[in-house]
Amino acid sequence: MPEHDRTDSVTTLRRRAAAAADRATTAISRVPGIGATRSLYRVWQRHVRERPDQYQASITFPTAPTRPTVAEIHDWIEDLEYAFEGRLDVYARRGSVAVETDRVSAELFDEDEFVEICERIEDGYDGSHSIAHLKKWRRNDGRLVRAHVIVPVKPLFPRDETDEPDADRAAAGIEVN
Repeated sequence: MPEHDRTDSVTTLRRRAAAAADRATTAISRVPGIGATRSLYRVWQRHVRERPDQYQASITFPTAPTRPTVAEIHDWIEDLEYAFEGRLDVYARRGSVAVETDRVSAELFDEDEFVEICERIEDGYDGSHSIAHLKKWRRNDGRLVRAHVIVPVKPLFPRDETDEPDADRAAAGIEVN
């Protein structure tokens, strides 16, 4: 008769320890005042310390002949890979390339390098797009995560090459006082 797979003693110990930790967390969370303490800690971490436990980013790169080349986008993605310690996924979409990073601990994340990459992305889309850069604070598994969402947005009305607004109005038949 073949032997049945039995759980390893280390695996059993880990499962029991995880279950005990979950029970302890549930019991502690029911103690009065714990919720207020957690809220105060989050406020202190966000506004006083201004240092999250982890970082994450989501960036979309529109592609077209008038936009940055695929080589430039590839260079930005490669730089992001170094900033996030190789923890990112790249998705090809219709008309764009999207990059989603995993959460990276604050110790491994190079914030100065990330800011420099964001500036290069902004310079790359300077003539055709405005950059929307949203910064969010999120809670995930008891840790505070700083999430960056970067999207180049095409303006509703394209920029004109002329700096004279009176010329545009006169051409459109609008009188200027």
